[in-house]
Amino acid sequence: MLSSAVFIAIALILLVVTPAALRAGPWAVHHPRTTLVLWFSLFSLGCVSVIGSIVTAVIGGLMAADAPDGATAIALTATSWLGLGAIGAAVGFIVTTSEPIVHDFRVSFQDVVPAHASIEERRALTLARITSDDVIACSLPGRDPAIIIPSRLEESLTRPQLQAVVAHEYAHLRSRHHLLQRVAVLNAACLPQRLRAGREFQRATTLLLELAADDAAAKQAGPVHLANALAVIGDLTGDPGLHLRAERLTTRRWPPARTRRVPVAIRI
Repeated sequence: MLSSAVFIAIALILLVVTPAALRAGPWAVHHPRTTLVLWFSLFSLGCVSVIGSIVTAVIGGLMAADAPDGATAIALTATSWLGLGAIGAAVGFIVTTSEPIVHDFRVSFQDVVPAHASIEERRALTLARITSDDVIACSLPGRDPAIIIPSRLEESLTRPQLQAVVAHEYAHLRSRHHLLQRVAVLNAACLPQRLRAGREFQRATTLLLELAADDAAAKQAGPVHLANALAVIGDLTGDPGLHLRAERLTTRRWPPARTRRVPVAIRI
């Protein structure tokens, strides 16, 4: 029973306290990819601790027959049944909570891209240009990944700037950022609403994923082009966060231009 309590304490620290402590501060903003690896490693360890607490409780119940007295046997048996009940309740709650979240993430290519769109099949993805007044490109993960480019965005950017935006979306796809985002959303939905840890973890994950994709795109297509593209989109949308991301790119040191290589799959 003591080992089960230790596992629960570790899980609470890793799943509740740690996300609140590890906020997206200056170091995290400068090193988003490293921060994401750290955060989700601790999150995974917290999930393992939850499972460990339940497993130890169940094992303790199975050992009840060898207990020296009846009171201990009853306590171990009760703990075992509580552990099994916790497993069933947790599985049921996660399944119920995750179903609408998974449904929201399941946006198919046909749902976004009209039939008359310009579709270009590439080796690793589909590049689709659609007629739209939107100025935000998007990436669709899945078995047939795609990058969607609205016509107004393409008209508003230069070719190098558009290439940088496409590289940003490609970074989301290649690094499977949608999976991390889904975990963060599910974690926030499962934790009690009065706890800020889940919501802060979700918001910070969203920001750091965008910054990590910015860094990958800047190394491939050039930080200046991406910064200018973010500034243009920020002017069109009125989003000050895009200007902050553009400013961040100008304050960092980047590899020489001769080392830049835009992947063949996204060259435009």
